[in-house]
Amino acid sequence: MKQKIIGVLDKAVEYSVYGMIFFIPVSIALLGIFAGSAVFFFLAKKILAPDFRSIKANRLLFILLLVFFIFMGLSLFSSGPLLGKSLRALLIKWGRFPLLLWLIIDTFREKKRIIRAACVLSFGAVLVGITAFTQRFLGFEFLRGRPLNAGIITGPFKNQNGLAAYLACVIPVALSFSLWKHKTVFVKWVLSLASVVLGMSLFWTFCRGGWLGAIAGVIFVILLANYQLLKKAFWPVFLFNYIVCIPLIGFCLFFYRSRGDANRFPLFHGAWKMIEESPFLGKGLGTFMNYCGQYTKGLSGYYVHNCFLQIWVESGVFSLLAFLLFAGYVFYRSFHSILKVPKSLDSFILIGLSGGLLSFLVHSFFDVHLYSFQLSFLFWIVLGLTVAATNANISRSE
Repeated sequence: MKQKIIGVLDKAVEYSVYGMIFFIPVSIALLGIFAGSAVFFFLAKKILAPDFRSIKANRLLFILLLVFFIFMGLSLFSSGPLLGKSLRALLIKWGRFPLLLWLIIDTFREKKRIIRAACVLSFGAVLVGITAFTQRFLGFEFLRGRPLNAGIITGPFKNQNGLAAYLACVIPVALSFSLWKHKTVFVKWVLSLASVVLGMSLFWTFCRGGWLGAIAGVIFVILLANYQLLKKAFWPVFLFNYIVCIPLIGFCLFFYRSRGDANRFPLFHGAWKMIEESPFLGKGLGTFMNYCGQYTKGLSGYYVHNCFLQIWVESGVFSLLAFLLFAGYVFYRSFHSILKVPKSLDSFILIGLSGGLLSFLVHSFFDVHLYSFQLSFLFWIVLGLTVAATNANISRSE
């Protein structure tokens, strides 16, 4: 009887995660409900059957995450009168994600579950792409009923930057599906068409950071998917793209000002002044919006428009370095696994998830999506699935 209950709870966690993935762009309320359900069922399962193998198998990953949280916690000493706000940011805004990461890594140990999750992510993305088309050509989108506002495509999100961040992250996943050698040509063409739809929807957002993130992710997917063919020229091509092409494209996009910079430059300068004052512990987690008016000549209530700068200014350089090491370790393991294991569908999905994660982080140089409720869930879910797919890929090679 106990094993049946555990099995039911395990399935409940799995399908709650599918609900989270699907409703990320559609409904904040339903995303929260499915997230709460997943955590509840997961903790109930762990109480009935304590099992920490997934943490032990990813020991270094969780140690790096712990170090990141320790340094964020140390930043509370700099919060002063805003200590309460910093505590809420640490425990609520950031604190929910280590448990979510453990939940996903622990639940998605099987390849078929990872494939299902990637399918749900791709299906939801295609719906978002279609609704962006209806918004552009018919004046409305059908997921949230948002009208076309001054010719700007937002899809089901509040603004075009949110849509761009979502699309940039999921395009590499959809593309990796289309590059796999499907037995049915029709399926391959449908998947390729879906990638084109998502790409056009992203273009219509006119979000330069989103474009750059998607370019980085797509290059990553194409290179890794064809690694065996490009083996002799892989590293020269890889280095040329990421050392020359992407910075050049980023330079051009960053200084293309026909739509303005959304106060990025004054905010960057203000953030740097704060960093100079407190480079090691930061100004206190979650406090930038309170202080930015003092350092930017009146711009108040803003984020920095750069996730990495935001982490540094609020919680210090050691916190930023810990986060970069944490993310870098995820990429190192996935990259090593992709190059080592013979290509299969689940290997292509790992390539797509890693490319999506890269796209999100590149775009994060131009915005603060880790501080958005919907998009922060997208990041941690994709990261968790990347780790889970890496583990599955490595176990297949052993």
